[in-house]
Amino acid sequence: MMMRKSFFTASLFIMIFTSCNSNNISDPEIARLIFQAESAFRGGYYNAALSIADNALSLNPNLPDIHFLRGRVLTKLSRFAEAEAAYLKVVALDYTYQGAWFNMGTNNLRQNKIPQAIYNYNNEMKAHSSAQTMVQIGKAYSDLGKLDSALLSYEKAIQINNNFAPGYMRLSHLKKDAGEINEAINHANKGLELEPENIDYKYFMGSLLLLNGQPKLSIPYFDQVVNDKPWHYWAHHNLGQALFRVGKKTQSELYINKAKELQKGIQEVENWRNLANMNPDQFMLWINLGNSLNNMTRTKEAKDAFLVALSIKPMNVAVQNNIANLSLMLGDTLDAIIRYQTILSLDSTIIDVWQNLGVVYASSGKVNEARNSWERALKYEPNNNTIIEYLNTINK
Repeated sequence: MMMRKSFFTASLFIMIFTSCNSNNISDPEIARLIFQAESAFRGGYYNAALSIADNALSLNPNLPDIHFLRGRVLTKLSRFAEAEAAYLKVVALDYTYQGAWFNMGTNNLRQNKIPQAIYNYNNEMKAHSSAQTMVQIGKAYSDLGKLDSALLSYEKAIQINNNFAPGYMRLSHLKKDAGEINEAINHANKGLELEPENIDYKYFMGSLLLLNGQPKLSIPYFDQVVNDKPWHYWAHHNLGQALFRVGKKTQSELYINKAKELQKGIQEVENWRNLANMNPDQFMLWINLGNSLNNMTRTKEAKDAFLVALSIKPMNVAVQNNIANLSLMLGDTLDAIIRYQTILSLDSTIIDVWQNLGVVYASSGKVNEARNSWERALKYEPNNNTIIEYLNTINK
């Protein structure tokens, strides 16, 4: 049951305020630096983001926007103590800065510091009342076992914004745990009406229907989850259970067996994730996490883990290459090109990188660039038949 609960709550943990007020900064140089730091951060260049933010701080150490940005970057790196110090500087400079108390609360939840989380979320509510913050307060109370307080929090979130889907889904989760399945289904339906493509909500709805003795209705929901997240243990397990209950035993066995195969990988990922978050400066923990995620085809998460590893060892060519390859798999050809070029600036003799760079250029219609890349590769390995074939293809 713990695995099911942790999957559902994961989406709440990414509720981090991301905006800053750089458009209102009067100094154009500082505004430019913040924009550059923000761009670097969004691109996964975390060290660059911190370095640029530090340059901006040297020009004005009393600007809360800069400290807020640093807090976000440090959070991404799981350096929670440093992130909290950055956010505390924000609120020392501007007690009502939107998102600072909220982000501190979310980091507290990640570290299981629940009373501190509630305190910080309440400070956010005083300055900027929102359904999002109220849901997080409810989540914290739920983790403490204070279910009445959690219920009141979720209901208040819906009163603040009756179109906020997480409020209904959290309320549904609470009702399910209380055994009030029909009410849970009603609330989940409202959440899905507001966010019909949310795959986490679809999984939860399927679980409720299966629990309510409606396996036939649950199957389409689980089908969508396993297609979108082929690594999802519980979706495969529950789909197998649902199929068995409707008499489709052969199909049921396929999904049950797949779930068994996935279970080891899921546990491995969680073990490495916990170790990495507890020891954020340990390079190999992030590498192992990235490899485990990649083995389960959780490509975006794997890339995120390797990006943290790269922040620890920025000159590591192998990690940079992994990230470039994953960017390519995710369809981000621009990021792949930039990262391949970065690798070659460090070591121009790596044939595979020249080859991959050529492939990306060719797939983007940049024939001349592709030709140049493959010709460079042939300088180091003149008899490489694969690259010769690539060149023959574009030279026809």
